[in-house]
Amino acid sequence: MHLAKKFTRSQVSLVTGLGLGVAALVAVPSGAAASVPRDPLGLPSLSRADHYVLAPSSRTVRPVKVDESHGLNGDYVTAASEASEKDGHDLDAGSSTTGKADGVMTRQTGDKAGASFGYRMRVTPGRAVTLRVEEAGSATANYEVLVNGNVVHERKPDSAQAGVWSGDKAGLVHYDVTVPQQLVGASKDIRVTFRNTGKPGPGARIHAVWTLGENGRPPVAPYGGTVRNPSGAFRHGTTTLTSNEYGRPYVVYDFGREVGGQIQVTADVRKGTPKLGLAFSESAQYLTTASDYSQDPVGLATETHYLETKPGRTAMTDPVIRGGFRYLMVFLDGPGEARLSDLRLKFTADPANPDLDGYKGAFLSSDDTLNRLWYAGAYTVQLSTIDPATGRPYPGREGPVRNDAIVGEGDSIISDGAKRDRMIWGGDNAIADPVSYLSTGLAAPSANAVGFMAKGQAGNGQIPGMYLTDKHGYQMAWGEYAAWWVHNYWTHYLYTGDQAFFDKWYDAMKKNVAWLESNAGADGLLTMKGAGGTWGYGNDAGGTYVGSLYVKVLGQAARAAETKGETGLANTYRAHAARTAKAINDHLWDPAAGAYKVSPSDARHPQDGNAMAVVAGVATGERAASVLKFFGDRLANPNGDLTVDAAGGVVPRYISPFVSSHSLLAHSGEGDMAGAMSLLRRTWYPMLGGRQPGTLWENVSPSGAPQLGSYTSLSHGWAAAPTSFLTNQVLGVTPTSGGFGTFTVLPRPASGPRWAQGRVPTPHGAITAGWRQSGTTFTLRVAAPRGTTATAGVPASGAEEVRVDGRIVWRDGTAVRPGVVVRDGFVQVPGLTGTSTLTASR
Repeated sequence: MHLAKKFTRSQVSLVTGLGLGVAALVAVPSGAAASVPRDPLGLPSLSRADHYVLAPSSRTVRPVKVDESHGLNGDYVTAASEASEKDGHDLDAGSSTTGKADGVMTRQTGDKAGASFGYRMRVTPGRAVTLRVEEAGSATANYEVLVNGNVVHERKPDSAQAGVWSGDKAGLVHYDVTVPQQLVGASKDIRVTFRNTGKPGPGARIHAVWTLGENGRPPVAPYGGTVRNPSGAFRHGTTTLTSNEYGRPYVVYDFGREVGGQIQVTADVRKGTPKLGLAFSESAQYLTTASDYSQDPVGLATETHYLETKPGRTAMTDPVIRGGFRYLMVFLDGPGEARLSDLRLKFTADPANPDLDGYKGAFLSSDDTLNRLWYAGAYTVQLSTIDPATGRPYPGREGPVRNDAIVGEGDSIISDGAKRDRMIWGGDNAIADPVSYLSTGLAAPSANAVGFMAKGQAGNGQIPGMYLTDKHGYQMAWGEYAAWWVHNYWTHYLYTGDQAFFDKWYDAMKKNVAWLESNAGADGLLTMKGAGGTWGYGNDAGGTYVGSLYVKVLGQAARAAETKGETGLANTYRAHAARTAKAINDHLWDPAAGAYKVSPSDARHPQDGNAMAVVAGVATGERAASVLKFFGDRLANPNGDLTVDAAGGVVPRYISPFVSSHSLLAHSGEGDMAGAMSLLRRTWYPMLGGRQPGTLWENVSPSGAPQLGSYTSLSHGWAAAPTSFLTNQVLGVTPTSGGFGTFTVLPRPASGPRWAQGRVPTPHGAITAGWRQSGTTFTLRVAAPRGTTATAGVPASGAEEVRVDGRIVWRDGTAVRPGVVVRDGFVQVPGLTGTSTLTASR
């Protein structure tokens, strides 16, 4: 079944109606603003797009609201302290044990049906109470929570915590349970019990429990704590936290969207010297006192920062950067009282950019969903742009976290993600770099990353796939990413026209391509010798994906060779590409499935190989159409397209935005914009909903959750493809020579948007373009900056007449003006300079 039919617009309407909470953005009206001169196409001012920019206007960022706070913290118990459990809370251990799970100490019932343990906890007599429970996340855990022998909650299996790749490590999560007044009664304490059901999975694995209320008498030492005026800390007032020994008063602050940097706060300590805990999470689900995972190897819960305090008033700056988060939990760790004020963030992402929200590029359409996605992708890459002296140390270690590893050179680089890994990965940059060019207009972060990787070129010519900090250096295991380096090198030249950069690394490109060529066997299929790693798995020999990517980058290398005047070398590259394309078609096509196999030894059918085969031109005509049908019939899922049609092989089965970016191009390149838009809406738009950070995720489980649990980066540059897709495909602006000296504007309208417009930064000045569909007329306006030449086109299907600035250039299938041709589904008009308007009538 075709994608557009399998997932109709009505089926995704719930998804596209999701809000972004406090970061929600208004829809752009279709009419022009009264104060702005009317566009000839009737489009609104492009300045309306500023509403969608997520980047802050300055480097001082404050929370937008209090997300969670309770005036009364009646009690707190944690499995991390024997004294807390036994001396303070009368532990009834039963058969339970303690052990680490998700990086923290937990009290565990084990997997035996009916096993239990419990605590006696202090409450305010006669008042309802809220239990906050922090537990090790699990897809299968099933147990009950009892208060005074009465079941108040069943913790059921949760598929949203499934799909984690490193054992049962979803990360620490939390949930709340309301205990009604009648169960509390007149007593000053309650018995809280965790009891396994008949099929408990791993059972209860509890890290900590609070009893919380909104008012009542302050708790008596050594129990509990209080919170007064929680919003005062960021609203020109004061927030007061008071804690006893068995208390952990806290406030959760919401910054409204993903941010990154160093927390700054003034603490006036009136009693004791409690540590000030700062816990971080990109999503509300994984916000706990242990923060979310960010360390590699996964399972180290070291993300919470603790600031030492001293009596009196002190302005404090967290010495450690937290690269990406939306939610901040501030709590007292230890008895005492602190009055907090001037809570803010020193924003450290995109460090060399003096104008964070002053994007040089823009996109605006009649479809609010598309607008939000363009700016979400732009901001995702902006957050991934970091000072190369603030990378993640590897491997992670127990103890205080650091972000001080050297991961590149220059004043900024594009890393893979805001929170992790904060390193250069060549494949990730293939998606992220064009987004930077098209949004902030900055080229240096990409140039610094691409050039730095070239400096690590091995003697055999291979350019490394990643740099594992200054401690471990360049890594050669990712042969696929050596191919992506060629793409990144050529893309940088196309978007920037930087001739010095092109010349400097041209020989490195040739040596890298020679290494790639050395991996082609006698049959033409590619086997990466000793470097079989890919984006998500160890590649099988002779695989469709790596072979098709090789074909693609040989084409780009050929264009680079032609730019240098080496036409013979370009012809050689194209001949080698044709040989491998033929081998893939001869050996890996499965006519029964209508798709390519993973490899000669794995008969499953992957998304990556099939999408790349179409993008690279390995699959054409009927085979390309068959691949797109295969996507709809076998891979389509309500939350995106699966990476492979069956589990159990080398390719893991989930939803990869990185791989889906290739599928977007496969659909649009074959004229299937309905399929492309369905994939776009299913995969990316749900990431913007509800209490998520508003940026784009590293990966997605089949159930629509973060695939790697709390370890998942929810702001990951390789997921930012919607931005470049909307500019290059929907708006249709693409460079065809260095620095946009020549470019095409070939818009691919899709069901949904009635119009689209945008601004594309180039070394010559900005290109502006816009189109509108109205009845039987399609109108395109293009403004080419001085020194550039455009080839513009309008969809040929159904067009009877095409005019340029009112003059007929094509009518009834025949060109009236020399050079006008029908190609790739467009009536194309070359040689346009200045401002031109094309109109197609049906």
